[in-house]
Amino acid sequence: MINDELYCIIFLILAKKSMKLRYLLYFSLLIHFFSCQNAKMNSGNMEVKEVEFEEANQVNIKLIGSEFKILKSQNEINNIYKIINDNNPSPRKTPIPIFEENETYIVLQPKIERSDFVVEGISEINQSLQIAIHQYDNPEFKNKKYPAIIIKLNKKSNYDNVKIKK
Repeated sequence: MINDELYCIIFLILAKKSMKLRYLLYFSLLIHFFSCQNAKMNSGNMEVKEVEFEEANQVNIKLIGSEFKILKSQNEINNIYKIINDNNPSPRKTPIPIFEENETYIVLQPKIERSDFVVEGISEINQSLQIAIHQYDNPEFKNKKYPAIIIKLNKKSNYDNVKIKK
């Protein structure tokens, strides 16, 4: 995209050459002006907020059939932790968190190219949630292919859309 100063210089040089070019340049300048105004108005509607979160658990077993699932009840949390504890060979089982009305639990199991991932940050844009992850090779999970993280957001919200940025 041409920056505004360069655009004006080109406009002035070409405007001296021909009347047809002058009208064409006026028209393109108006389009450029309105597209910039429209971009400013659209970006003003989106308010990006960082969301506080903490990792509740990290495993490498298949928990869900999609890349994410928002857990909306204690029963859903119990079902996920039942899968975790059934696949845990240790006699010491993973404690099950208690569902609180002011929290949101999300299971992340994205399709990734490496053996593990971490959540780098979570942001909220209107009613959409964007989760940024970083992939890496984990020697503990070398022969496993279902890395999953359960995160707890320190707020209750119903999200229209969740996007995982890899």
